[in-house]
Amino acid sequence: MEIIAEITPLRDRDKVLRKLESIKPYVEKVDIPESPGGKPTAHSLAVGALAKQLGLEPIVHIRLLDVNKTGFKSLLGGAYILGVRYVVVLQGDPPAEGEPVGEVTTEEAVAEAKKMGFVTGALLSFRRDYIERIRRLGADFYLALHLTDVKQLEGLPPIIYPYIMIKTGNNIALLERLRQTAVELPQALGLIEKLRGVVPGIVLSVPGDFETLLQILRKIKTCRS
Repeated sequence: MEIIAEITPLRDRDKVLRKLESIKPYVEKVDIPESPGGKPTAHSLAVGALAKQLGLEPIVHIRLLDVNKTGFKSLLGGAYILGVRYVVVLQGDPPAEGEPVGEVTTEEAVAEAKKMGFVTGALLSFRRDYIERIRRLGADFYLALHLTDVKQLEGLPPIIYPYIMIKTGNNIALLERLRQTAVELPQALGLIEKLRGVVPGIVLSVPGDFETLLQILRKIKTCRS
C-alpha cells in the first residue's frame, strides 16, 4: 500500500524544501493541493517541481474555478514540461480574491488531461453519490474524502486513495472550519491497518501540524520494517 503525504504549498521556498526533504524517506508520493480554501499561495506546479528535484513523485492539483480552457491547457502544458506524471483536477473552493471562472467542467478536464498522457485523478466524497461520480468521470484514480468505514469501499474499483485526515490540538479549529472528516492519531493508525490490502494507497493529511504528520509517517515506517 502506497503512503502519500499531503504538503500544503507555501511561498517560503526553503520551508517547503525542508518539509519535502523530511518526508522523503517515508513516502512513495507527495500530494500537493492548489490554493486550499481558495486562498492564493504558491502554485502546486511550483511545489511539484521542487518535489521532482528532490526525487519525489508529486501529485499536483489543478483548480478549475480559476481558469478558462486556455488557462487550463497551459497549466497542463507546464506540468508536462516539468515532468509531472500525476495530476488531480477539481473545481476547488470559491476563490478568496476575484470571481470564479467555472468554464471547464471536471469531466472535460479529466478527458483533456488523459488525452495529454497524464495519470489523471479527481476528488471523491463519500458523503455524495460517489458510485455515479466514478462512472461519469472515468478518471484513472480518485482521492476520497470522508471515509469513515472500510465497508464503504466494497464493490469499488481498486483506484480509490482515501484521505486519512488527522485531528490534533493544533488543527481542530481549522478542520471544523473546513468541515472535514478527521480522526485522532490512534484511530488513524487503526484505520490505516484495516485499509492494507483493500486500497492501493492512502493520503495522510494533517493540516497545520507538520510535526504530527512526520510522527505518523515514522510510525508507519517502523511497522513496515
